[in-house]
Amino acid sequence: MSNLSFDPVVGEEVHTPGHYGGPFKIEAVHPTSSTGLGTVDLRQIGNGYFLPGVPWSMLQFDETRRVRRAIDWLKANSAALFPKYVLDYQVESRRDHLGIPAFFVRFFVQPDNQPSPEKINELNRFVGSVETMLLSLGLDRWPYVQVSEKRSLLDVAS
Repeated sequence: MSNLSFDPVVGEEVHTPGHYGGPFKIEAVHPTSSTGLGTVDLRQIGNGYFLPGVPWSMLQFDETRRVRRAIDWLKANSAALFPKYVLDYQVESRRDHLGIPAFFVRFFVQPDNQPSPEKINELNRFVGSVETMLLSLGLDRWPYVQVSEKRSLLDVAS
């Protein structure tokens, strides 16, 4: 995970203190070479208000961002580990059954009526590696990783 980056990226949705009326999208990122920090240019979603040169330190991101970025990094950099039958994922931030703040990560896989023992073992290794990776990030919430089958919506008109 040496090249995992949490730097802002173009197209990412953010908030910034003192600017109300909706989130902004990052239009341009201007890093500085000496500190690794810099500024971004923002455009407000909805009204198009342009806000140039906002310091990275002023950006407020969705609290699930670090988890999503780490999973996206894993998918892009560890194709052998990320099974092809994992179709999508979602990340929620909520409290667990004890009331403790947690992240719930749900991976959606292709339905399989008769999964082989090899496929089950591969999926267990994958879930374990995701849990280990998320724990290594030092998150302030416990990560729960789950797997569900991807269900398609039925067309009731037919």
